[in-house]
Amino acid sequence: MEKDKLNPMAVWREWFVESEKAWSQALTEMMGDEKFSKGMGRYMQEALHSHRMFSEAMSQYLANLNLPSRSDVLDVSDRLGQIEDTLAAIQVELRQQRIQLAQANSIASHETPGETSASAKPARTRRPPQHQA
Repeated sequence: MEKDKLNPMAVWREWFVESEKAWSQALTEMMGDEKFSKGMGRYMQEALHSHRMFSEAMSQYLANLNLPSRSDVLDVSDRLGQIEDTLAAIQVELRQQRIQLAQANSIASHETPGETSASAKPARTRRPPQHQA
């Protein structure tokens, strides 16, 4: 036990733990007070009002400079996301149609000679004239 008392890290750790407990207790008592709650509520209302006023002023400033605001950029981002989703759906549909077309061509190429298909060439029935010698 004597060895722990000489260890500066153990002493520091013990001080830290005790200090944390003391601060926690003091802050818990302070926040439990009705005056603190009312004061914090007023502070939050004022902070929200200030934030709203700043946002409106900045939006107006950016509009005067013909620059997009944060909400404008977010709107463009949303629209771009919708466009990307639509393109992805179109790509999936094209892949499916290509697969179906490849399967249809594969089936048509494996038909028996008596069968006809849309991609088969017509039979040649005319022959070129023969030269008489």
